[in-house]
Amino acid sequence: MVFVLVVLVVGFVVSLLVRRQLRSSGRSAAPATWTALGLGLLALVVAFVSMTAIVPTREIGVVTSFGRPVDVLSNGLHLKAPWEKVNKLDGTIQTDNFTGQDHAIDVRIGNGSTAGVDATIRWRIKLDAGKELYQDYRQMENIRDSLVTRELKAALNEVLGDYDPLASVKQGTSADGTTTSAGVDLNAFSQLVQEALAKRVGDDVEVKSVILPIVRFDQQTQEKINAYQAEVANTRIAEQREATAKAQAQANKNLAGSVSRDPNVLVSKCLDTLEEMVKAGQEVPIGFSCWPGSAGTSVVLPQAGRAAASDDR
Repeated sequence: MVFVLVVLVVGFVVSLLVRRQLRSSGRSAAPATWTALGLGLLALVVAFVSMTAIVPTREIGVVTSFGRPVDVLSNGLHLKAPWEKVNKLDGTIQTDNFTGQDHAIDVRIGNGSTAGVDATIRWRIKLDAGKELYQDYRQMENIRDSLVTRELKAALNEVLGDYDPLASVKQGTSADGTTTSAGVDLNAFSQLVQEALAKRVGDDVEVKSVILPIVRFDQQTQEKINAYQAEVANTRIAEQREATAKAQAQANKNLAGSVSRDPNVLVSKCLDTLEEMVKAGQEVPIGFSCWPGSAGTSVVLPQAGRAAASDDR
């Protein structure tokens, strides 16, 4: 742009000199006049374009003079020297996803194994750090790869370096036997990683959030976790069976005590059993009766039995 402006200015000056020479010799200077006028107007347009710069919304303009960063511009229209160039960096919030088997971040955890951590990070560069970031990285992709992503991996290894899933799953078992994902509080780890990353990138980048939705363990570690959780489930089943047996024993004890005090309690239980047999379509044995000492051969229906018991009472 500067070279074009210089050529136009030189052409404008030459046109004026030719015009002057033509007029002094008495010849027509109209062609030279129109040429000078056209070159002059074109030079003004080029000068205006080369001395202004527009920085779009949520972008950061880094002004360079002969390749050296000299200033930072916010969004809007700005004036500059013709030889200066405005390089733009994206100032919007960037969202980087590291999810799935192929894109998860490998982290060395406390038990010596490697885990794949799914992560989502939201970040953006700061306006006042634009000059330093451009001087160090030149473009957004280099800022993302060489600064943010690299420091994110380091922050994950720093936070999860002492995490032992086999020990944590035992500590994460509650009184009722329920467990979280290997006893890990992913929200707490996300906050710790965000704080560690913010310290690592310094004041140049603002870390908006870090989300860790899942941690994938290697096969051997996952099998150990599954085996432990299966044993926890077996323990809960055994404890429930023991509680059921105790409750049944207490119910039988209470029933025995009721029969000794009132024999009709046993008759009532018999009638309940007979009613369930009839509802299930089971055949009632001939001569069956719920009344002690009864020698009748008729079948006692539940409804009739209940009515008779009600009348005797």
